[in-house]
Amino acid sequence: MINRVLIRTRVLQVAYAHLHRGELKLTAAEQDLLLSLHRTYDLYLFLLQLIPSFTEFYREVLEIRKNKHLATKAERSPNLRLLENRLAAKLAASEKLNTWYEGFSLRWEEDEALLRHLLRRIEASDIYANYLKATEVGFEEDRAFWVDVFTQIIATDEMLAEWLEQHSIYWQDDLREVEKAEVEDRPATEDEALQAALNEAREAGAYQSARLENGPVEVVKDFVEKTLRKSEEDTAIDDDIRPAFKDEDDERFARLLFRQTLLKYNDQMKLIEPVLSAGWSSERLADIDALLLNLAVTEFLYFPLIPTQITINEYVELAKHYSTNHSASFVNGVLDALARKLKEEGKILK
Repeated sequence: MINRVLIRTRVLQVAYAHLHRGELKLTAAEQDLLLSLHRTYDLYLFLLQLIPSFTEFYREVLEIRKNKHLATKAERSPNLRLLENRLAAKLAASEKLNTWYEGFSLRWEEDEALLRHLLRRIEASDIYANYLKATEVGFEEDRAFWVDVFTQIIATDEMLAEWLEQHSIYWQDDLREVEKAEVEDRPATEDEALQAALNEAREAGAYQSARLENGPVEVVKDFVEKTLRKSEEDTAIDDDIRPAFKDEDDERFARLLFRQTLLKYNDQMKLIEPVLSAGWSSERLADIDALLLNLAVTEFLYFPLIPTQITINEYVELAKHYSTNHSASFVNGVLDALARKLKEEGKILK
């Protein structure tokens, strides 16, 4: 599940934090990287677990409604289709998911307010109404219901996004958007100073916000949807749940990309410096741009099986989301020139 796009994003984030927290040892920073990747995988499993946990909560709600003093006819004899959803039952029976959930620190069941909020949104939706009145009954319809609920309601819910952000620093911000502003001086971290800098940037036309389509949480959301869509009635759900890493190469890629970039940072900046445009010395580079270029150089030099153009494209995309308005074209130009130069010098053999 943790693909190369997600790995590059997490390496960028953790390496940036490490470079601005010089007291942290490299081994500790590497552990922070691996923790961030595994917490991202935890989010994938946690969102899958929401479906059986929600179903059990829904069972309790129907029972309470049924037994209340002035229960309506519909409450006394509710439509049980959602309760008997076959996809939810498969997830509830997953040995892999159950084993993981038993050892995880968070419980959906412990936040009744959040579950009630999601229940209200689901019951008010056309997805729910159409599902209950549909004449076709089968696994495909049950699967389609949860795919639609997840993509249209759960994955976009603001209250859920805030809840996730509150419970893990690795689940922050990426559900919505990133704000970027160009300012002369870095603002202080206090909210008022930061907000003043953002307002000034907006007025000067030096501000933009962009949805983080390739942010870690967005990648997780995409994989949850793919897992739900892939499930078939006659296959084991555990076969559909993706492992943390596709193979050992991806975990090695994360470690080596992170470690080599930080260990060789100054040496690689000496390779980057001659390619920069006139007036753009390494001292004038934005910190994030310097790191993006450095990460790409690491891939150029130490990953012979990754084509240079793929590396360039990946870091241009990261520049669009994490740096200034003009950084994508700048990073693209520098990396293209640098790749040609390193090939001519025999430093890239691919």
